[in-house]
Amino acid sequence: MKKILIPIEKNSEEKSTIDEAVKIAEKFDSTITLFNVDNSKELLRDIDSGGFIDEDKLYEKFKDTTFLDEVKMMYRNKGITTETKVSEGDPASAILDEAEKGDYDLVIMKTHTMKERKRFMLGSVTNKVVHHINVPIMIIR
Repeated sequence: MKKILIPIEKNSEEKSTIDEAVKIAEKFDSTITLFNVDNSKELLRDIDSGGFIDEDKLYEKFKDTTFLDEVKMMYRNKGITTETKVSEGDPASAILDEAEKGDYDLVIMKTHTMKERKRFMLGSVTNKVVHHINVPIMIIR
């Protein structure tokens, strides 16, 4: 368990994930990689089907990854070696790609409580990852 991947969203509460990851990382002297997938450009394109918005300009204006540095410091303050990576695109696909290409020993993800109807209609990133990943995964609720 030397390499742990933790996908992290911009505005999510990660306390329970941090606590569990710290326990594992301390036990195995692991390196944690915090991984954020930004799908804002894709969402902007979906909203602006008429081409009225310059998605790239708007994206650059609101792009902010300082939250990753804050979470990284939480791990580092606990003595855990921590790295960050950012990707763009579909979150589930990007997580699956990174998990396999990065040669990780474990992926730790937080699941979000979602009403059944919404989960059925949209699916969840965690659900998609769980059903297609080839790396051991731990889900934190």
